[in-house]
Amino acid sequence: MTTVGYSRPPNHVTLLRAVVESARGTRFWKARLGSDAIESLADFERLPVTPAREYRRQKFGDLVAEPDAIEWIPGPWLGQSAERAPVAEGAAEARVRVAVARRVLSEATPDGVEGAVVAVVSTFASRYFGAEVCAAFVRMGVSAHLVTDTGTGRLSELVGALRPDVVAALSDSVELGGLPESVRGVVTVRMGKRVRGVRHVDLLVQNELGILGASVDGGGYRLAHDMFHFEGSADGGMVVTPYFFRVQPMVRLDTGYGLGADMLDFSDYE
Repeated sequence: MTTVGYSRPPNHVTLLRAVVESARGTRFWKARLGSDAIESLADFERLPVTPAREYRRQKFGDLVAEPDAIEWIPGPWLGQSAERAPVAEGAAEARVRVAVARRVLSEATPDGVEGAVVAVVSTFASRYFGAEVCAAFVRMGVSAHLVTDTGTGRLSELVGALRPDVVAALSDSVELGGLPESVRGVVTVRMGKRVRGVRHVDLLVQNELGILGASVDGGGYRLAHDMFHFEGSADGGMVVTPYFFRVQPMVRLDTGYGLGADMLDFSDYE
C-alpha cells in the first residue's frame, strides 16, 4: 500500500511566487507582504509568519483575491462561525481538498476488503466535514454513511447496525474501545496515538487548510508536500503555504500546532 505523502513540486519557488503575487491582491496580505521580489526560497522565507488566530480575526472581504471565482465556502468546521473568517474555494482549491482526502482515506481500508462499508461519525458542529469525508469515500467506490451525534445516546447502536468495515470517528462521543466486531479500519482526527488491532489512519486537519496529511498505524504524520509548502517555526510549530490557493491565498500561516519532531515528518519524500 502506498505511503501517504508526495514530494514537493520541482517548480515550488515559482508556485510560491504566484501565491505571494495573488495574496498581494488582497487588503490584508498587501499590507503584510510588501513588494519585494520572490526569486528564491530565501526571499520567500523572509516574509512574515501569520498566526492562524490573527488570520481568523480578519474581515472576509480583506482575505479574498478573486471574489468572482468563488464557487462555495467549505468546511471543515468553518463557514458557520461568527467568530472566524470563512474560507472560500474555487475549482482549483476544491481539487486539492478532494485529492488529498481521497488518498489519505484510501489508507484506511485494509487490503482484501471488497464492497467496504464506512460509518462516518461526526458531531453536529462537524457534520459538514463529515459530509466531505463521506463524499471522498463515495468517490472511491466505497459505501459511506454519515451518522451525526445529536445527543440521543444511540450513537453506538446506530454505528453497530451498519456493520461497517471502517469507522471514521470525527466525534469524541465514539468509544473506540467498543467498536463493532466488523470494524477493520479506523479514521480519527489528530488523535496522536494509535488504535491497536485495526488499521488506523489519523488525519492532520487544520481549519483553513483542510487535510494536510495523515499518520498510518501510529507512524509520524506524512504530509502532502505536493500541495502545501511546509516549514517548521522557531518554536517547533508548523507553518504552511498552500501552493494552489488563488481565490483566498494564504502565505506562511502558522497553524498553531506544537507537534514534536517525533510526531511530524517534514521530510521531502516519494
